[in-house]
Amino acid sequence: MPNNVKMIRIQSKLDELFSDMIDVSDAKNDEDRRNKLNSRAIAAFAIVMRCGIDFESAAKAITDGYCDMGIDAVYNDSVQKKLVLVQSKWRKDGNGGISQEEVNTFVSGIERLINLELNGCNKKLEAKTSEISAAISDIDYQIEMIFCHTGSKKMNAYVRRPIDTLIKRVNGDDGETELLVFVENKLQDIYYYLTKGQNADNIVIDDFPLYNWGTIDGPYKAFYGTIPVAAIGKWFAQYGNKLFAKNIRFYKGSTEVNQGIKEVLRNEPEKFFYYNNGIKVLCKKITKKALYGADRNVGMFALEGVSLVNGAQTAGTIGAIYAEAPELLSSARVYIQIIDLGEANEDQAIKITKLSNTQNKIEGKDFASLDPNQERLRLELSLEGIQYLYKSGAKLDSPERQISLDEAIVAQACSLDDLSITALAKRNVGALTENIEKTPYKLLFNDSTDSFSLYNNVLVLRAVEDCISKNEPNVTGRKRLVLVHGNRYLLHIILGRVQQTEGFTTRYMDAEETAKIISPIFLEVWEEVYDAMEKHFSEAYPAHVFKNVGRLKVIES
Repeated sequence: MPNNVKMIRIQSKLDELFSDMIDVSDAKNDEDRRNKLNSRAIAAFAIVMRCGIDFESAAKAITDGYCDMGIDAVYNDSVQKKLVLVQSKWRKDGNGGISQEEVNTFVSGIERLINLELNGCNKKLEAKTSEISAAISDIDYQIEMIFCHTGSKKMNAYVRRPIDTLIKRVNGDDGETELLVFVENKLQDIYYYLTKGQNADNIVIDDFPLYNWGTIDGPYKAFYGTIPVAAIGKWFAQYGNKLFAKNIRFYKGSTEVNQGIKEVLRNEPEKFFYYNNGIKVLCKKITKKALYGADRNVGMFALEGVSLVNGAQTAGTIGAIYAEAPELLSSARVYIQIIDLGEANEDQAIKITKLSNTQNKIEGKDFASLDPNQERLRLELSLEGIQYLYKSGAKLDSPERQISLDEAIVAQACSLDDLSITALAKRNVGALTENIEKTPYKLLFNDSTDSFSLYNNVLVLRAVEDCISKNEPNVTGRKRLVLVHGNRYLLHIILGRVQQTEGFTTRYMDAEETAKIISPIFLEVWEEVYDAMEKHFSEAYPAHVFKNVGRLKVIES
């Protein structure tokens, strides 16, 4: 189909969706109004495509206008934990691509935003400062930069160089961190999504191979077995988050759990089946094909109205690896259940989805309750009237006389001399309690761990976090990012100093006393760490600096 016909259809559809939702009050005349509406509509639609949200919410994400820093839309996706930043360009004829000047403008705006340098931006962007800051502060968030345009050409390597340079600087050289990712949406992508729609009922997977399969006849017809992981990668490449239309969560990106899934797929793909809980799919209709007949070793199926309701993180991580290196998935398989709900009402689908995602969730730290040292520490603290909540489900409701295992894990990790443990506490805190029989857990909690140090370390943690919360609103730029991303390293340095205080390991301090000691030390350490970061890593994104043990050693020196 000619591009000009696609453009006519795209414009007509976007008018239908967004003409009453997008603010174009800053337009100078009718032609300017039309241009602004077109450009802003595809920026909003880019967010719909990536996040699966409604059109009205996407329209509210628009920041395009004078002093927009080259960023036309900002959306904080708290479900997927993504901060989505969009630049859009409307090409009237549907031809061409993106210029290097346009890329440079976008990259410059992204750099300012991730460094929280928003001075002089327009009111629409300024109104999103708090959610931008919250997303950048959250270790699990990923920043996704999208260039959406109605040109037919994908940007070439030369034009893309500023983007790749920024990504390398932000993500670092280790290849593991994906804080910043880039997506380009072209004319064909927009047209395809508009014509196919967002309804999961439209997803049809015609040739679905199921190995070592079995079946359940009622109350709903269901099949189970294994499937090549590469097949899931193909699904995600084709449908993205549309696969999860009925799920309670979309793919969250580079979280610590998903990083663990990725490591298994890269290093032990043949064992993936044994380590992973699998995937559950609801369908409007399942048809068993004649191919392979009744052979239970392999069966071929057709699925209609597909929605993946459990295993979104598994499927999304598989999709991410499939996009980068599909050959890594050749030997991996995953367990899968497919359920034919037929004409069952929506309530049944909701119930299956809810219970599939909320039952039997166990985290690594839950196994700490099996460690006798945890009970010993609880008893020692209880003699002083202090409650140590180390079992899952216990709530911190009287912090003046309570401490929690979550606090203790971080405080103990940052109290150690080993900077690799401090970096791990920032990068992947779950890894600290992954195995209670081995390090790093055994460095945090062992027979020599005393209740005085444990309790006082937690008080210092709280005092440092209080100092951070009081100072963060009053500073901007990279100095603020030291508070956001360097919180664990700041705690490490401060603990190293206050542990020398008389009585730190022989008595229980109180919160007020601790706060008075920490307050002046905090300001001094913050300044020292900021100066060292700027001296050695002025071009690096702070989030990566404080998760990298090598860089922490440079700062400490």
